Amino acid sequence: MSRPSVRETIAAARAKMAQEQAKSRSIRGGAPDEREAFIGSGVPGVRKTAPVPRRQTDVEILGHAQKSIKSLIANAKGTGIMNLSSRELTEIPLAIWNMYHVDPDKVVVDFTSTAAAWYDAVDLTRLIASDNKITHIDARIQEFGALVSVDLRANHLTNLPEEFSNLQRLVQLNISSNKFTELPSVLFTLTTLVDLQLGGNQLSGTLDPAIANLTKLEALDLSNNELTELPQELTHLKAVRKLNLSKNKLEHFPVSILANMPKLMDLEIGDNKLGCLFSGIGELPTTEEGVQVLELPALVRLDARNSGLQRITDIDSSVDDSVKPKIAFLALKELLLSHNLLSDLENVLYIAPQLHYLDLRSNQFTDLPVGVLELSSLRQFDMASNKMEWIPSELGSMYDLTNFLWEGNLIKNIPRTCNNTDALMKLLRQRLTDGPSPADTARVGALSVDSSVPGNPVASSSPFHRSPPSSQRGHLASRGGRNNAANDTPALVVASPRKVSKNLTLSKKALKELTKEEILEACQDPQIALLDFNALTVFPAILQRTVGSTLTQITIHHNKISEFPFTLSFPLLLTLDISDNVLTSLETVDAGSVEQIGQDNFPCLNELNLSSNQIKEIPLWLPKAFPKIRTLSMARNKIATIDPKSFEGLTVLDLSGNDIATLPPLLGNIRSIKSLSLDGNLFRVPRRQIMDQGTEAVMEYLRGRIPA
Repeated sequence: MSRPSVRETIAAARAKMAQEQAKSRSIRGGAPDEREAFIGSGVPGVRKTAPVPRRQTDVEILGHAQKSIKSLIANAKGTGIMNLSSRELTEIPLAIWNMYHVDPDKVVVDFTSTAAAWYDAVDLTRLIASDNKITHIDARIQEFGALVSVDLRANHLTNLPEEFSNLQRLVQLNISSNKFTELPSVLFTLTTLVDLQLGGNQLSGTLDPAIANLTKLEALDLSNNELTELPQELTHLKAVRKLNLSKNKLEHFPVSILANMPKLMDLEIGDNKLGCLFSGIGELPTTEEGVQVLELPALVRLDARNSGLQRITDIDSSVDDSVKPKIAFLALKELLLSHNLLSDLENVLYIAPQLHYLDLRSNQFTDLPVGVLELSSLRQFDMASNKMEWIPSELGSMYDLTNFLWEGNLIKNIPRTCNNTDALMKLLRQRLTDGPSPADTARVGALSVDSSVPGNPVASSSPFHRSPPSSQRGHLASRGGRNNAANDTPALVVASPRKVSKNLTLSKKALKELTKEEILEACQDPQIALLDFNALTVFPAILQRTVGSTLTQITIHHNKISEFPFTLSFPLLLTLDISDNVLTSLETVDAGSVEQIGQDNFPCLNELNLSSNQIKEIPLWLPKAFPKIRTLSMARNKIATIDPKSFEGLTVLDLSGNDIATLPPLLGNIRSIKSLSLDGNLFRVPRRQIMDQGTEAVMEYLRGRIPA
C-alpha cells in the first residue's frame, strides 16, 4: 500500500477540520447566519432571542493573562524596560522575577533562527510598577542589579527588603504615595541615588538624619507627609537642586541648611506651620566686611505660600533692617509668599536682580515693600487682598511690569474705572510727568508730619515710608533698576535724614549738564549719586572734582552718554550703573594703560551695569580695568562674540538679549561664575533643556565640550 502524498494529507486534514466545525455548530445552535435564518422563519416554539454568549473559563482567562505577561517579558528583554503600571496587582508576578532564569537542559544554540534567543536579552534597567496595590517587594529584586530607575509610586508598601541594597546602580527611586511611616534603613545604602521621591507617605516627627548618606541626591521630594523637624545633617546634601518640603507640619526651616546647598534651584516649603521663613539667620558667619550674608547663588524659584509666615527672619522686629543679615538671591526669578501674615519683607529684596514674578497676595501689607521699586526685571506682581490704601506714582516707571494685581485693597488714590495694568501704568506715568496730585501731596505731607512724632505707630509701621538703608538703596540702584526709593516723593525725601545727608538726588531734572552749584546745593559729601532719567550726553567730570572722593554708588541710567568715564577717578566707588545710554564701545583707552586705570580710578568697583546700550564687543582687559569687579550686566547690547578671558573673577554675569552666536566651551572654566544669564541670544547649543537647569548645568555642559 502506497503512502499518501503531501497533497492528500493536507486535504484529509482540512476535511476533518470541517467536520469538527460542523459538529460544533450543531451543539452551539449553528453558525450565526444559520441561527438568524431559523429564528426568523416563524417556526412555533422557537424563541426569537439569541442564546446567551458562553463565558470564558478561568483557564482561558489565566491563559490570556499568561500571554500578556509573556509579551511584557519579551519586550523587557529587548528594551530593558518592564512596565507593570495600573494592573491592580497585589504583588509582582513570579514570572517577572524568573524572567532571566534559564533551564540548562533546554538551552538550544541555533544561530540560524530568527527568534529571540536567551543570549540576546538585555539587562533590565527600568522597573515601573506604579498605580497598583502591591504590599511588598520580593527579595529577588536583587537579581536585577542593573536597575537604574524604579517606580513604585501609588502602591501599599510599608517597607523595602534588605536585598534592595544590591541595586548599586540605582539613580532614580520613586516610592511616593505609599504607606511608609518611617524611611526603610536599606534606603540609606543606595548611595548612587540622584532622584528620590518620598512624597505622600506617612512620615512623621524628625526626618531620619541618615538621609545625609545620599550625598549625590539632586532631587528630594518629602512633600505631603507629617514631618515636624529637619535634621541638621541635611547640610551634607550639597548637590541638591530641587527640594520639596511642602504640605508637612514643619515649624522651623534652619537657614544653615539653605546656606549649605549651593546648587539649590527650586525650593518648595509651602503649606507648613512656619512662623518665619529663615530661622537661625543670626548665626550666619560674618564676612571680612563685618556683614552677615545669606547667599543663594542658584535658587531660581522659592515657594512658601500658605505657611503661616509672620516674618522673614527670627531676628527681633525692633532691630533695624540696615543691621540685619542680608539675603542675596542672585538668580531668583519666582518668589511666592501669598496667603501668609507678612507686613514687611525685611531684606529679602536686598539683591534680586533677576526676579520676574513676586506673589504677595493675601498678606498684611499696608504699602509696597521696601525695595520693590528697584526690581528692574519684575514682570508679574501680585499685591491683591492686602491692606494697601495708596499706590505710588513711581510704580509707573517699572517698564517691564506687565501684570500688576491690586484688587481686594482699599486703594484711595486710583479711580475705580482704572481696572487693569495698562490703564494703571498709563495713569501713574502721567502723574510722574505732571507731578503729584493735590490729594497725594496732602497724604504725603501728613505722613511726613507723623514721621516726625517720636513713637508714632503710623510712621514706624509702614516699610515703604521708612527709607531703606543707604547701603541697600545704593546696591539695588546699581543693579540696573530704573527707579529708586529715593524718588518716591519730595516729602518722603525730607522725612528721611539718611537721604538728605547721604544721597545726591538729581533724577528726572532734564539736566543736559551738571554744575558744582547744583551738586553742593543738593547734598554735602554724598555716598550715593542718583542722576538717572536726564539728558546728559557726557559723564559729568564735575562729579569727580566735587564729590568723587566720597561716592560709593553712582546711578546714571536713562541718559545719552556715549563714552565710558575711564579717565575719571572714584576711589571708593562700589557700584556704577550706566545702563540705557548710547555707549557703542569700551575701546576708548589704550590697552596698555588699563591696569593703571584700575589701580587709580576704579580700585574698588564691584558691580558694573552697562545693559541696554549698543556695545558690540567686551574687551579682554576688562578684569584689569576693574580688578575687584564681581557683577557685570551687559544685557540688551549688540555683542556677537565673547572671550572667557573678559569674565575672569566674575560671580554674576548677564549677557541676555545680545547676538551671541556661539558659546565658547572655555567659559565653563570660569568657576567663579555662580549666576549666568544668556536668554535671548542666537546660539542653539546648549539647548533649552540644559539652559532651564540653571547656571551650573550650563557650565558643566561647556566644560564637557572642551577638547581633550
